[in-house]
Formats: sequence, C-alpha cells, structure tokens
Amino acid sequence: MLSPDWCLIPRPRRAAPFCLTLAGALAASSCLQPLLAQSPGPFAPFAGGFRGSGAVVGTDGHRERISCRSSGSVGERGESLSETMVCASDSYRFDIRTHAVAEGGAVRGQWQESTRGVSGAFVGRVSGEQFSGNVSGGGFTAQFSLRTGAHRQTFLLRPQGGEVASVEVVLSR
Repeated sequence: MLSPDWCLIPRPRRAAPFCLTLAGALAASSCLQPLLAQSPGPFAPFAGGFRGSGAVVGTDGHRERISCRSSGSVGERGESLSETMVCASDSYRFDIRTHAVAEGGAVRGQWQESTRGVSGAFVGRVSGEQFSGNVSGGGFTAQFSLRTGAHRQTFLLRPQGGEVASVEVVLSR
C-alpha cells in the first residue's frame, strides 16, 4: 500500500492528478464504508440469552407457572436464527430447538422438541422486533409469536386442539 507521503514527493505534473484522484478515492471509500456496511439483518434483535417465567394455560383455564431460559444465535448476516428454549414446571417440560432463515420478511425453518421426540416445520414473518407464524409437525400445529426488545423477550404459543390453550413466557437478559 502506498503511504500518504508518496504524493508529497515532487513528481512531474502528471503525477499530481493521479495523487489527487487516489487521495479522493481513499477518502471517499473511508467515508462511505459505514454506509456500505450491511445492515445487521432481521434476526439481530433476537440474539443472546434470556431467562424468565410464564404460564402454561389449559383449555379449562388452569394456569401452571413455568420457568424458562432461551439462547439465540444469529448467522453472519443476521438472516438466520438458531434458538434453544427450555421450559419446565411440575407437570411440563419443553426442550425446543429451532433454526429459521429469513428471505426478506418471510421466514421458514425447522423445529424439534426433544422431550417428546417430535419435529416439524414453521413459516412466518419477521419485522423489526416481532417474529410470528405457524408451526406444524408430528400431529402438532400452533401459532407462535416472539417479540423482543433491548432487555426483554415475550413468547406466546397457541396450540390447536389438545389440553393446552397457550404457553405465555416473559424473559429478561
């Protein structure tokens, strides 16, 4: 790489325009670098670890407290998300692992719940700090919503059929 002093060495007149062009190009590229940097991607707000609690709500209205922890890691350009959420109570245990890929605002992915040995696919949308959609597989279908902020994450799952009406969890960093 040329040092800036190279342009200060007396040269024939033809070198001056080259030095000015080179200096201008270097200055422009350093000024534009932040503008050209890629955005963090749609899943960037979901990265990190969270802990908290919530409730499993039965179709009969019974609420059972549940404790959860989650960890999300985002791919290089923020367009993929791998997340693990483990929740437990006296009657329930969920160990869910997901991998999602965003293409624009549309999301598709796979999920696995290891305590029951079921897995499937999901589709949804991600916009700002909200990720929502539908999951299906292994005889299970549900709507889900994941909303995140600087220090808080809210997860809502509404299964179709069965004894559970919803799983509602609030997590903090």
